[in-house]
Amino acid sequence: MTQKIVIYLLIFYLTLSGHTEENYTIPKKHRVIQEKHPQSHSVPIGTLLTDITFKSIQGNTYSISSLMRKGPVIFVFLSVECPVAQRYTTRLKRMHTEFTDRHVTFVGVYSNENDTEDDVKLNNQRAEFFFPIVKDTDGSLARHIGATMTPQVHIIDKSGVLQYRGAIDDNRYETRIKHRYLKDALLAVLNGKPVTVKQTAAFGCTIHLPDLPISKQITYNEHIAPILQRYCQTCHQQNGNAPFALEEYADAKTHAAKITKSTQTRLMPPWNPVYGYVKFKNERHLSDTEIDRIANWVNTGTPEGPPINSKPEVESLETWKLGKPDMIAEIPIKLNKQSYNPDNVHTITIQHDYGQNMYIRAIDFQVKNKISVRSVIAKHSPATSSQAIVNSDGISVNRLNWTKPAIMDDKTLGVWAPSTTPSLLPEGVGFLLPRHADLTLLLNYNPLERSEIINIRIGIHFSNTPKTAKIRITTLSTNRNQK
Repeated sequence: MTQKIVIYLLIFYLTLSGHTEENYTIPKKHRVIQEKHPQSHSVPIGTLLTDITFKSIQGNTYSISSLMRKGPVIFVFLSVECPVAQRYTTRLKRMHTEFTDRHVTFVGVYSNENDTEDDVKLNNQRAEFFFPIVKDTDGSLARHIGATMTPQVHIIDKSGVLQYRGAIDDNRYETRIKHRYLKDALLAVLNGKPVTVKQTAAFGCTIHLPDLPISKQITYNEHIAPILQRYCQTCHQQNGNAPFALEEYADAKTHAAKITKSTQTRLMPPWNPVYGYVKFKNERHLSDTEIDRIANWVNTGTPEGPPINSKPEVESLETWKLGKPDMIAEIPIKLNKQSYNPDNVHTITIQHDYGQNMYIRAIDFQVKNKISVRSVIAKHSPATSSQAIVNSDGISVNRLNWTKPAIMDDKTLGVWAPSTTPSLLPEGVGFLLPRHADLTLLLNYNPLERSEIINIRIGIHFSNTPKTAKIRITTLSTNRNQK
């Protein structure tokens, strides 16, 4: 027993000796190394993480974007030599089993330079983890997420935002636990609620990352493709509304100069609010690092680089981005020949009666011909008694023509445009669709040389909370002279 204690103390001393003492401490409660400051300066809470690809010791290739489509992703940083990390084996396995059915993905990461791949494989055989295990050989995954300790967890929600960073709970001895930080934060994310404790000081052992190479070439496959997939391919794909596709290396190389100019001027991706003043949910803007990376790639001759084994799929035009909706309706629409008129709106009225007030958390649309359709605004309107057409879904549809401009007001339920991504409101919050009211779609479309018929599919996500809070729309004035 005495020899074992000496070994533990030696490990703790060695892990602390390679880092500045002002960043870490050894509190009486844990009697092991603990961060003094829980926040990460490199990757703060609320960061929208860019994509990164990594390979597990089981031989499978993953990316953050592919994993978060299923649900939240939890990166657990571990170590072969850290005794505190070893103590959490059973707790992590238990949590993994508990949340598997809720589509939560756990990923165990070993980033310590002195943890060899063989050591990690042997440790995993003993631990019997049933989630992906990664040997982060060059420390790129730890740097990308901002990991500093073992054990340490990072929760990334379905939109790619870092929601929690820190300790799994407040005590390495399971019988003394008072606060289960990881579980509480994960439940909040799954239930669409704010995370109360967003970061805590991790305790255990520090991570020793290998030194970065002096220079590393920026290539399309490793660095540029993930940026284009995340921010550009929603519009820049075949049959998309953008003037050209950016799905392949040849596409990006052909339009390299345009990409550089439009990103450096922040013309692309489209995002009107000025960056750096306030934080918006689902912001669509590149970081300064990403903009510099694109410019560097172009200036060095747009190298393609070695192929990546796992290539994230381009999101299909028929994909429900928020998962399967609670209600789906398909509506065939005939668009008449017209010249340009921004106020010309094609109106579709959907009659329904749920027998009660309904609250809408999100509305998504699937429009196959995005080139024709400029925007769709969903509103509620007083129920109409006019004769309507009943489609195959049993929903009454009445088509009218309306030339009033589509202005957002307190009756607005959702907005769609080819470059927008729908946002799911938290459970318990929604836009009111009154009982007996009609659901009206205001469709604005581009000039057409001839009439055509398109199909629009509408998917609605409802709130299941009995006492849902109603969302109201407020217009922000941009008149500086207004007092």
